[in-house]
Order: sequence, then C-alpha cells, then structure tokens
Amino acid sequence: MGIQIQPIGKLHLNGLINSYAQIFFSQNSAYGILLLVLSMLDFRLGAGGLAAVVLTNILAHLFGFSKGKIDTGLYGFNAIFIGISMVYKFHINPPFLILFILAVILGFMFTIWFETMFAKHQIPILTLPFVLTLTVIDLSFSTFTRIMPIVPFERFTVLLAEQMKVPWYDAVHMLDHLQLPQMLYYYLKTIASIFFTDSILVGMMLVIALLLHSRIKSTVAFLGFLFAFVTSKLMGVDIGELTQNLAGVNYIFWGMAIGSFFIIPSSYTYLLVIGLTPVLFLFYSGIENLISDIGIFSYTLSFSLLSILILYILKQRSTNRFFNFPYIQYFNPEKTVYKNVNYMQRFGQELLFKLQLPFLDKWTVSQGYDGAITHLGEWGKALDFVITDDEGKSCFGGCARKEEYYCYHKPVLAPADGYVQMISNITEENEIGSVDTRNNWGNTIIINHLNGLYTQMSHLKKDSFRVRTGDYVKRGTVVAACGNSGRSPAPHLHYQVQLTPEVGATTYPYPFGYFFEEQGDKPVLRIGETPKEGSIVCNVPLSTLASEALDATPGRSLSVKQENETWLWEVATDAFNKTYIRCDKTGSTAYFDNDGTMFYFTDFEGKKSSPLYLFYRSCFKLLLSNEKDITINDWMPLTKEHPAGTKWIQDLLSPFILFTRIRYESVLTEADNIHYPEKIVYRIVTKTSFLNFKPQSREASVTITKKRIEINTQKQTLCINWE
Repeated sequence: MGIQIQPIGKLHLNGLINSYAQIFFSQNSAYGILLLVLSMLDFRLGAGGLAAVVLTNILAHLFGFSKGKIDTGLYGFNAIFIGISMVYKFHINPPFLILFILAVILGFMFTIWFETMFAKHQIPILTLPFVLTLTVIDLSFSTFTRIMPIVPFERFTVLLAEQMKVPWYDAVHMLDHLQLPQMLYYYLKTIASIFFTDSILVGMMLVIALLLHSRIKSTVAFLGFLFAFVTSKLMGVDIGELTQNLAGVNYIFWGMAIGSFFIIPSSYTYLLVIGLTPVLFLFYSGIENLISDIGIFSYTLSFSLLSILILYILKQRSTNRFFNFPYIQYFNPEKTVYKNVNYMQRFGQELLFKLQLPFLDKWTVSQGYDGAITHLGEWGKALDFVITDDEGKSCFGGCARKEEYYCYHKPVLAPADGYVQMISNITEENEIGSVDTRNNWGNTIIINHLNGLYTQMSHLKKDSFRVRTGDYVKRGTVVAACGNSGRSPAPHLHYQVQLTPEVGATTYPYPFGYFFEEQGDKPVLRIGETPKEGSIVCNVPLSTLASEALDATPGRSLSVKQENETWLWEVATDAFNKTYIRCDKTGSTAYFDNDGTMFYFTDFEGKKSSPLYLFYRSCFKLLLSNEKDITINDWMPLTKEHPAGTKWIQDLLSPFILFTRIRYESVLTEADNIHYPEKIVYRIVTKTSFLNFKPQSREASVTITKKRIEINTQKQTLCINWE
C-alpha cells in the first residue's frame, strides 16, 4: 500500500497547486503556492476555495478521469472560484455545506461536459463551468429557507468585525488608505478581487508576483484593464463597479488569455487585446443589463464568451497569418515567443521529407529545371544527370558506343524510403545518336514515398532492375542501372518528383535534403536546394563513427560522467513520436532528431546546470560526415541564455523585437582517417550578441571515439559512454 499512496498524494498535491496557478494561465508551482497563500489571507474564503478544489480532484480521480488533467489543475481551477464565491455569498451552516458540495459536483459535471463539447474544436472552456454553476445557485438558493445569504449590511458589520480579529488583518489592509493614482488604485483593487478581497497589499503582491512570473503576461493584463478603465471613463460608467463581482477581472483575464497564452504573443496580439477591449466592455454591459432584474451576475462570462469566439474564428482560417497558435503550450509567454521564433528560424523552410541524390559519387547536372532541351512546360521541374571527367566530357574514346559513357550501367539509388509503385522494363536500349520517340521515358521506376510524393527515374538500362513492383526500399537501395532507353540520344539519368503515380506525370519542384556541390578544392554543403544546371554534385559522405555515436535509438542508455559525479540518461519517444534524452537525476529533457545526415536538438526543458544542457548546447547541430572544414550554422533559443542584465528588457519587448541572438557554429576540424576514422573532433563556437555590442563567444570541442563522446569547455569536461 505504501508504494501506491505516494504517487496518489503527489498527484493531488500537484493538482491542488496547479489549480491555483491555472488561474493566471500558469503551471509554475511556486506561483501556485503563492496564490494559494494569498487566497488564505481571508481564511474563511480561502478555505472555501481549497475545499472545493480538493473535492473536485477527488471526484475526478474516483470516477477515473484523466490524471494528467488532475495533475495540471485543469479540473480544479474553476472549483476555486466556485468555492470562494459560495463562502462569500452565504453564511456557513449544515444546510449550506450540503449546497456547497452540490455546487462543487455540479461545477465538475459542467467542466466535463464543456470539455467534451469543445475538445473537437480545440477550444478552451475557460471559466464557463464556474459561471454556469453560480448562475444555477443564484437562481435556486431562495427556495431553500435554511440557506442564509450574506447581505451587504452583514458583510460590512458582522463579517468585517470577525475579520478584524484575525492577527494579520491590520497587516493585510495597512495600505488601503494609501494615496495612489486612480487608475492604479482600481487596478490593484480589481486584481485583488480575484480572491474577493479589497486589500491594496494583496493586489500589489499579485501584480509583483505576476511581473516576476512573466513580463509579457503582466503587460497584457494591465493593458486589458487600462483600456477598460478608459472606456468606462469615456462612457460615464461608475469605475467602482470594476471591483465588484469580478467585473474588472474580465479585462485582466482577457488580456492574459488572448495577448499571451492561447496565441503566440506578438505586436498583433497586443493590438487585438487593445482593439477588442471595448467590445468586451459591451459584452459585459449587455449581459449585466439583461440579467440584473432577476438577481444574478455574469461574473467572468463575458471574458469567456469573447475569448472563445475569437479563438473559434481564428481556427477557421486557411492560413495562420498574423495570429499563430503555439504548437506546444509552455505556460510561459516568453518561452513561447523564444521557442517559436527559434523554430521558424531553424525549421520554417525545413523539408518535412528529405530526398537524397539517386546515385553514388559525383555526377553533373546536364539539364536543370526548365531546361531548354526537354524540360519544358508541365515537365519543366526535372533534372538530368551524367558523369563527367576533369575535362567536362561525359564519355571516353570515340563516344560512339553507349558503353563509353561514364554513367552507363552505374547504379541508380532510391532517393528515400518507399514502395516501388511501378516498373517499366520493356524498352530496348538505343545506340548512340538514335532516339526512341515512341517510348519517351524508356525503362522507368516510380517509387511511392507514402506522403503524397512520388519520384520517377527514367532512361534506365533494360533488365537492370534489382527490385520488383510492391517491394519496400530504403533510402540508398540500388534499384536499377543508368541506361539509354526511350528519348535518350546518350546515356543519362532522368529524375523528377511528382504528386501522382503515372509515368510522365506533371513534375513538382521539390529540393533535396542535403548534397555537396563541387566548387574548387572544397565542397559546398547545400541544404534544401535543387542543384543548378552544370553543377557537379554528390551526396554527403557519412561518417560511420559519428552516425553510430549519435544514433540514440529509443531504449538506449548513456552513461555520463562529469568530474566525480555520474548520471544515467535514457533515450525514449513521447506521445508525438519525438525522440528525447532524459536525465531523471536533474529532471531535464533534450529533444533531438537524426535524419541520417545531420544530428540536431529541437528543444530542451530542464535545468541549465544539468550536464544534459551542456550536451545540448555543444552538440546542438552536427554534420555526420568525415568531410572537414564544413561550417554548420544555426540559432539557439533564448530560453536559457541572455547576456547579463538583459533578460527583463528582452522579455518585455520579445513580442516586438529580439535584440539578443545566439549564433551556433560547428565544424569538423580533425579526423585521423578520412574514410574510416577512429577519432573525430568538432570545434564548437557559440556567440551571444546584444544589439550591436561585441558578441560574447564561448568555445568547446566535441571528440568522438568508439563508444565515447567527450565534451570539453574551458571549465568543464563531460564524458558520455554507451554499449
């Protein structure tokens, strides 16, 4: 039993703390604990919220609902408002306790109902369960003669007298008579009213805590309230109403939800918050006028309705222009901005499916895209390849026989994994100078890559096929040989990408993942490009040593040593099939990809002090080749790295501009054998720049030997071993 109790206790403790943090769209435990403590300053109200969230999470657990949602507080944060509101509105007696429990149960049922309905649209339920539950209570409690509501007179006499007996009452309210600008005064009062208190000190603590938690979130929360305040002034509305029944909280939540959480923060989200705050004001005023005669309040209904409406409308777009939704919700606006910008910098033009050149060694592009000979019109996005010598000739001897052409009978490879869709092997070879115009494509193979892409390779040698229709082939598999069949006056390889499986279908422009282009005595790495006519190209020769060292397949264990400490890292995949390395000792996770040519990290979550972060930072992007002096450049996210003293100002302005950048460079500087090395060394340089000031550079080396990676910096050495 002892083994089972601990995880359950941890689940409910996390669920309790995260429920409070979720009020401000956060999952920061320290922030959640602070909000819990502040809610308890008025112990009577705080206990109501605490009891409600505990009861809600127990119900969710007993009835088998998602433990993940219990843990993250998604079931509990509406319950906090329900619990506090119930205790705020009614005297506590035995009949009230029954009504309290029924209200919590009803709120939980509404939560499940709304979540189920909204899930297919990927729309949040926000505070709808709380509002609907309190509406039911407001409409029904007068029927129960033993339920005693707290009237305003009692609130300002009896209850106030009881509160003043609490030892910390004077401290909590010591700033209530402080002379402040009107707008600031009401902002502090409004944000404190989230917990149904009017303490200026509590408001200040919430504002400071929000600022420490997130500069972006605190800014848009203030903007939402500021423009509601201005609208109230212009329309002649009593400003004091903003602090009553969560009226002003609508605008604070609106700013945070739309300006910093559900949409990636940017100048456009700020404008959206500002521009639609008057609309939210109309929502609130209209709803209040509609229901005021029947004695109920709208609470945060207007914020929830307008936010849901905006998010639903934005999700109907065909393109995500101006307003982008976060792919992963980090519950931290700054982190969301930094990682999204970094993702777009690194992978915005990334090929989801990487093709390689369909041959070995170096070939020359004899006809490129939109070539003047045969690559015309609908068939313009195709490539012809031949092999040439140092003099640029494609044949030797008298060039009178097809066997005298360098590319003739050379192997043709599958450019990527897929199934053989079709093989045509019925066309005889042409002699040099003759062309078969009746069988234009000659002997052909089409490979279906199962992602909407097909590759066609034509003019192949008759009876040279090594695969059959329906075979599954891996990238680099020899499928046939180059020939001279069809409309081919001399041996060459025709290659094209298409979106349908027919021979000779309309071509589709699609680049190769990686290739080397010969320029002088040093190859140039091309990434996501199409080779130009006349260029000499080859696939990137891979390093077996580097590939094996960094081929961290799921289930693999890595033994790590730094100074006198040791760690064990595990490689696994998540629910989205993303591969990661996990260090349980430091609670850190590094996500990576290895596409066969490049090893690169895609994300890191955890402690900067973890040795896994040193591995992530040093091996951020490495070319898996023995070719020396090929520089690989990339940009690192700002989530862990800022020049000293710049973090807050960069956080504040990150939706508008990033003036801090981290440039990463890796280059293979040493290989003891260019073909089969037993030791290779990468030089790593990271340059952190702030505006136009001199960048701060840090260097490291990554040495790979058999079954060992060693990372050296000026201050640290990290050794990684595997079996």
